Amino acid sequence: MHSPALIAAVASFGADRLVLGTDFPYEDGEVFLRAVDHIAGSGLAPEEATMILDINAADLLGLSGP
Repeated sequence: MHSPALIAAVASFGADRLVLGTDFPYEDGEVFLRAVDHIAGSGLAPEEATMILDINAADLLGLSGP
């Protein structure tokens, strides 16, 4: 994983337009946790990482509340 690429994607598209993606069920367990840790520790602002890891997917799926 390449933090500068993630930071460039956020700069280009905005953190509000990105979500965590996986190859589940082929990549789970430690591989999945490393993907989450990579985003959380990439140098993005904490609120940007939270959007990518949590908020954006909930909004996209209509799970973020009324």
